[in-house]
Amino acid sequence: MSHRWMFDVLTDLETYARRNGLPQFAQRLSEAAGQAARELATAPDEPGKAPHRAE
Repeated sequence: MSHRWMFDVLTDLETYARRNGLPQFAQRLSEAAGQAARELATAPDEPGKAPHRAE
């Protein structure tokens, strides 16, 4: 299953926050997207399986 939608939503929220004077919230959204990317990079492809690790 693709997680692309999650990054699209986070990006849209970050853009909204920046345009509406919420810079700290925008920063947190950017950090959340980065954290999600790091976790997904080591997450198992399917629940219950061992994490996929790049070699």
